[in-house]
Amino acid sequence: MTTKKLKVHSNYSALFENIILLQHNHVKQQKKSPTIAEISALTGDSEEHILECLELGRTDPTEVVH
Repeated sequence: MTTKKLKVHSNYSALFENIILLQHNHVKQQKKSPTIAEISALTGDSEEHILECLELGRTDPTEVVH
């Protein structure tokens, strides 16, 4: 059971790092944050999975993701 939890956490961690890089690059190029739909299209993951990942990785619970 522990192995499965670690594997899921690892998947979220890798995706979270990828999302942060995508957001940073998008802001540099487009001068705005990407939407969840744009991140989903770029990563190939579902919008729901992106939101879950951002919820788990977010350090500030008041930060709003659009």
